[in-house]
Amino acid sequence: MENKIDLREELIQKLEELMGEENAAMAFAKAKELKRRWPKVREEEESFSDQELSEKFNGMMDELAKKAGNVFVNTEEKKNEIIARAKEIVEKNNFKKGTEEMKLLLEEWKLAGRINKEKDDELWNQFSEVRKEFFEKKNEYFDNLKASFAENKKLKEEIIEKAKEVANIENIKEAGNRVNELMEEWKKVGSASRKEDDELWNQFLAERKAFFARRDAFFDEMKETFAKRVEEKKEIISQAKLYLARSEFTDEEVNAVKELRNRWKQIGNAGKNHENELWNEFNTILDKYFENMKYYK
Repeated sequence: MENKIDLREELIQKLEELMGEENAAMAFAKAKELKRRWPKVREEEESFSDQELSEKFNGMMDELAKKAGNVFVNTEEKKNEIIARAKEIVEKNNFKKGTEEMKLLLEEWKLAGRINKEKDDELWNQFSEVRKEFFEKKNEYFDNLKASFAENKKLKEEIIEKAKEVANIENIKEAGNRVNELMEEWKKVGSASRKEDDELWNQFLAERKAFFARRDAFFDEMKETFAKRVEEKKEIISQAKLYLARSEFTDEEVNAVKELRNRWKQIGNAGKNHENELWNEFNTILDKYFENMKYYK
């Protein structure tokens, strides 16, 4: 009997140690092994000490069972919560952020603890299916993205080739319109991937810069041309004023005045800032000259 009491006290001491473990579920599993070792005594032979020890042991087992039960419930709730959050990630279709979140959920799952094999397997299968759905959608998305990148790269390369052809358009206004049209086309094309976009844009930008340099050179030249034409037309106006002041109306003089008009046309446009003003002044002088000629004759 004394040996049985010593064994019971030893088992109670071990059970007390198990009560202090953080993993209540694991502790309860070990405690059930202790209970199987608990020595049985016939009721008529059981002493008061036996009863006290049995009550203490059974009370501790009940308490540990309760703690373990709470752990099981909390673990199941936690895993169901993780599954629900995983489903939300699938719905968002944010694959970069979602991948990181899925990794964190898997770590949470590992730390959530175990319930029992059957329930654990059931919940793990649910979680695995959600993860599988997410990564299948992710793979499909990036497969489609690769195809989209390839198509957009092709379209941008075609626009670059068209931009190179602008160099063959001599009319600056027409060339400028074409450059603007190609820019609008470019804006409508999606990304060809971060890696390709910068290089493609630099190629396209180089063609645009080439056109703008040509356009600037053209306008610089036109400014010089217009300035020269303004001076030439001012000289013609000065000659017209001399003929008007002299008003001899000889055949030689009349032909010279008419020749001024021909020279005016041959010079060409002097630019929108000066042409109309110069022409009005010149034409007014000629009209006055020929009016005077009619009056004189």
